[in-house]
Amino acid sequence: MKKKPASLELVLAGEQPARESQGTPEVRLEARPKPIKRYEKATVYLPRAAAKRLKQMALDHDRRVNDFLQEGVDLMLAKYGERSLSEFETK
Repeated sequence: MKKKPASLELVLAGEQPARESQGTPEVRLEARPKPIKRYEKATVYLPRAAAKRLKQMALDHDRRVNDFLQEGVDLMLAKYGERSLSEFETK
């Protein structure tokens, strides 16, 4: 059964159109718990030419810019004796 369209005049007057007693009952959705946030957003400022080159490299290698940035962070973490990103994901 199709829903009857509400009158524009009723809506503009602030009145609610009468609901039909037949049909499907209203279903209320309960609030879902927020998913666990595993990643944090980080902003990187680069010279425009470097950013363009990074984007082109991502296209050339069929990867995302984020993949290259994460690879760079992994190299930096290794240089300073820290765990790799993959090790942080397991905790």
